[in-house]
Amino acid sequence: VILHLRPLPSLDVFLIRSLASNYSCQREVLSYFEQHFTVLKRNGLEVNISSSELIQSILHVYKTLGDDDMIVSINSSLSTFKGTKFALSLDMYGFVIKSTDAYLALIDRVDGARKDFAPPEFELSVWEDRWVKGYKELSQWHLIDEFAASHGDPELMMECAWKVKNWDKVKSLCASPSVIASLVDGDPVTKMSEIFLAIHEGKLSEVENLHAQTAQLCLHKWQLLPSIGTDSNPHKVLLQQFQRLVELRESSQVMVETSSHSSGRTIPDLKNLLSSWRHRVPNSFEPISVWEDLFLWRQQIFDAVTSNFSWSEPGTLATLHDRPWTCISLCRTARKHGLKEVSMLSLSNLTECAMDVQDAFLKLREQVFTYRNATASHLKGGLNVVNSTNLSFFDARQKAELFRLKGFFLDALNDKTSSNQAYCNSVQICPTYSKAWVDWGNLCASLFVITRKKADNQPDAKLESTKKSNQYLAQAMGCFLEAVRCDASEHSRDRIPHCLSMISNDGAQYGILCQTLEARGVLLPAWVWLPWIPQLLTSLCRIEARAVKSIIGEVVKDHPQAVYYSLRAFFLERRDVDRSRGQDADSKDEESLLSVKYAELLMSNLRKLHPILWSKLEVILEDLIIRFRPSYEAELLATITALLQKASSRVELKSSKEEKNKEEHSLLESYHTTLKRIGMKFFNKEKPDGSKSRKAVLFHAKYASMFECDFLRQQTGPNGAVYSGPASIPELVERLKRWKLMIEYQVSRVPSSCKLQEASPSLAWYSCEPPDLWAGACESKSFTISKSLNEYFPARGNELCQVSQSSALVAAKTSSHAVMMAANSEGLGGHAGGGAGVVEIPGQYAPTSSGMLDIRPFPELHAKLIRFEPTLEVVTNSTKQEQIVRRISMLGSNGRQYKFLLQLAIPYWTRTDERSAQLHYIMGKVLRKDIRSCKRCVTVKPKVVIPVAQRMRMSSNETSHQSLENVFHKIQGPSSNQLISHFQETVNDRLREMKGADDATKAKVKLEVYQEICNEVVLPNFFTRYMTEMIKDADHLFQFRKVFTSQLAANSLLQHAFALVERTPVRFVFCTKTGQMISQDFRFQYNQGLLDKHKVPFRLTRNIEELIGPFLLQGVFIPSFVSISSAMNDKRSIFEPMLHILLRDDIISWYTSKSNPRNDHKSRELEVQLSDRIWKNVGYVQERVEECSARLVEDASKEAISENPDPVDSKVRQLISVATNSDNLSLMSATFQAWL
Repeated sequence: VILHLRPLPSLDVFLIRSLASNYSCQREVLSYFEQHFTVLKRNGLEVNISSSELIQSILHVYKTLGDDDMIVSINSSLSTFKGTKFALSLDMYGFVIKSTDAYLALIDRVDGARKDFAPPEFELSVWEDRWVKGYKELSQWHLIDEFAASHGDPELMMECAWKVKNWDKVKSLCASPSVIASLVDGDPVTKMSEIFLAIHEGKLSEVENLHAQTAQLCLHKWQLLPSIGTDSNPHKVLLQQFQRLVELRESSQVMVETSSHSSGRTIPDLKNLLSSWRHRVPNSFEPISVWEDLFLWRQQIFDAVTSNFSWSEPGTLATLHDRPWTCISLCRTARKHGLKEVSMLSLSNLTECAMDVQDAFLKLREQVFTYRNATASHLKGGLNVVNSTNLSFFDARQKAELFRLKGFFLDALNDKTSSNQAYCNSVQICPTYSKAWVDWGNLCASLFVITRKKADNQPDAKLESTKKSNQYLAQAMGCFLEAVRCDASEHSRDRIPHCLSMISNDGAQYGILCQTLEARGVLLPAWVWLPWIPQLLTSLCRIEARAVKSIIGEVVKDHPQAVYYSLRAFFLERRDVDRSRGQDADSKDEESLLSVKYAELLMSNLRKLHPILWSKLEVILEDLIIRFRPSYEAELLATITALLQKASSRVELKSSKEEKNKEEHSLLESYHTTLKRIGMKFFNKEKPDGSKSRKAVLFHAKYASMFECDFLRQQTGPNGAVYSGPASIPELVERLKRWKLMIEYQVSRVPSSCKLQEASPSLAWYSCEPPDLWAGACESKSFTISKSLNEYFPARGNELCQVSQSSALVAAKTSSHAVMMAANSEGLGGHAGGGAGVVEIPGQYAPTSSGMLDIRPFPELHAKLIRFEPTLEVVTNSTKQEQIVRRISMLGSNGRQYKFLLQLAIPYWTRTDERSAQLHYIMGKVLRKDIRSCKRCVTVKPKVVIPVAQRMRMSSNETSHQSLENVFHKIQGPSSNQLISHFQETVNDRLREMKGADDATKAKVKLEVYQEICNEVVLPNFFTRYMTEMIKDADHLFQFRKVFTSQLAANSLLQHAFALVERTPVRFVFCTKTGQMISQDFRFQYNQGLLDKHKVPFRLTRNIEELIGPFLLQGVFIPSFVSISSAMNDKRSIFEPMLHILLRDDIISWYTSKSNPRNDHKSRELEVQLSDRIWKNVGYVQERVEECSARLVEDASKEAISENPDPVDSKVRQLISVATNSDNLSLMSATFQAWL
């Protein structure tokens, strides 16, 4: 209730702070503190200082929540020394070694007793706390123990003591008053130390009682936590403590069993326990300290077990512990976190430990990995380790891995010939080892680059060098495709875009690259091509069409519903292009018709292979196209609105008479041409009335003469020239406004809903029963059974570790095989009455659908279309406010409703949305593999857009999707178009009063008008008010804000990197339930084919900034922005070919949409002309992503004590400053509506 009061009451900070943990209302308290902080700062009070009780209370509450990013960001904002900000920025982005070096350098500088360096006590404590946390990640427990002893920290001493096996110290600390006091306060970690001591001393009878007490303490703390949400750190910490409790109880049972068997000189069976411990490990992105809490204790249990059975044989003793696997797993995790020292320290514990061949190989492999990504001397050291290894003990796969590593080191040392031989040996030893094929392909691709550069420097031998370079590229393609054939893992499939990108090097002939794709592409599982269906379809217009046709044919056979919609729309588009050529085509132009022939052939094959499914889908789509097309008034309104926005912006830009006289004539001619096309589209007199529908005849009779009178009648302008239509741009704008109001009135009379039975009886009657869920129930008859079985149970985990299948998995595989064979023998394998003939809800295949496991799709698990909901909604399009569209609801077999908007859109818009889904799909895959992004729970999801016809699409939509425009309208009421007109007219009026105003004067006037609107018209917090009304619970609202902020960071990066078309309020769409940002109208801004940057990098206007708040902006937005950029930059080599094919198709579609339809031959010529611009755009995007990633630091300790060190995320902070600057916002186009 307090949070909703206005003005916000001023309460005692200490009182509110005490409520947070006592009454489990941390997020409500934070919301109050943040609002109080904003009010005080807005009133000019200095609150962002370390001595402020308010800011210290905010920091305290975030510490109880364990939100490390927020703690670091607040500490950074309170710090006065730039060295502290620099060290904290390193700490935030996981540079543990460099950040600890920076903290240590700052501490040493203080110890140097320099009078000119006297940091406040707050910063000294921050340095020490973060230094201790960093050294925990580095496993420097002896040093931490010394620090804890010198500072008298009993809890830290206790943690260090049991980890370094100093049990006497643990025992003495347990009896100390400070530890006893912490037990009274209910600290479960301290109580857990008593369990450690009891197990070590053999007091196993006390363990059960101590375990129960500790569990009660953990449950008590759990009840005091807020509700579970995204990235809920305190819950994760308690869950980790629960896991430790489980293992402590199991450890006690192991010690009991060990004691009894040891006294009887028998061997216990610990296989089940060791197996469960292998599977019960933290996530790979968890900090190393979390891994060590488990693994260090396990190692102590293993030591105790081996000491009790020292009399047994070494081979038998090795079955009683799992020390090799434990140390190797910790080593692997530390290596992935970039902690090489921790990795080597973990391996050093295996010097005198017996192990089997598999563990010995994994240990050797990790040792070799420590030499990678280092100096030449380290690379040579790694090569020597591989060369000196005796391979006779290893199997073929392990030998292949060692030869692969040898090839990597030789390649890094620039010995390409020897590296090529090593990769060759690797695949000869184990032809199915995909990693070797991938690395060999990378080597061949690098040889292509080297050879191509030589060809550019030697024009005389260019032809021969080009041929040789294409051979290298063909070898690279062969290696990549073979890797996918051997193992269709994500690592292998990431190279498929590279294969599609490199085909352009064949030129105008069907060369060796096309031949390689044709020969090897069809051998791959069809599902690996699903994310790249849009590129395969556009390839039908290129020289590689023959090869791609075979690949799409395999997809059509195995996954018809994944390709049907896109293939159908592509066929109709190309057929229209073919028909538009009319009689102009001659017999020599038959090649330009190949795309139409191939698409028609593929559609025919789909119809023959899946006749039942095809007939159902055709009936549904025909009804959607014919019966759900927007009315003529709605189409005309959308067209007039778009033209009005464009003309209004010209009024603003061409306000002076000099500019108007120079360019107004050409602008009017352009607008007249557009209006003439609009007249031909809506009021075509040449079309006989008999061929028109009744609605078309009435529409023509009502508006045709008025339209011709207002826009097409010849008039004389003020300069004596004859114009067809309005004589000036202002007059044109006024007439467009009048027409807009007139059509809006007609459109507003359309009812908001109607019965589906009235609009489409056939869809209203549609119904279907969902098929069974046994494996293969929805596969087509043409699907290979053996392939299906192999892909239903993909290998997981480390592919070098051969883990036996469990009995349950074997039984499931056997039963699925039996059911599938029986179904095929009965003709029910999906062809005649089976599940393959059931229509699925669209959008459940990659790239429009993505999950944590990016594996082969399972159609039997997809939601099937049961029926259509009986009510058809008529809504306003969220991205085009004046466009009235139908929203249809489909009921899935999972009980969920799926809503789709039926929109009219030119093919370029639909294809752009498909590429947007691909980009988000790629981005999601990258973030799932990145440690920093997983730690912050940063995810992105693609938007489902399904092409229905050439100019019609289905777009997924929910009632919870809202745009910033809708939010403003619901809170304040007036239409944003009125504000746009007000801004333009006020600016123009003031500029007319200032004759001969220069650019600086124009900018000043715009800034004045912008500030007037902000201060007098638009509320600064209408977005916050709307979300407060939508989400009443303050706890849920806080979680929404946090998720929304991270989603906004991902969306803002894409806006900046890809120079998106202005993100106007109607394009700023989000989900009020989840906080997810919806990428609407994701189109790039081109200037003569090159990506064109804006004055404002992304939309972060004042209402958005108000909702986020200053703390989430610093602690969530910036870290998420930098983490995503760094993740994409780390995968630069893989990301580049993906960018190339996406930007290539986009720019060609953009050029095609601006000109007459082109046949295949002319499209290929256009692609050759745009090749340089495409690669420039790829470089532009990668440069933007790289500059936003965390800056690499060579010597952190030296830079930390320098005079002016910048944080590693300084570029993103600069972008935020640019995006929120009033001067920049006022210069944006009026349609951007920077005041919202």
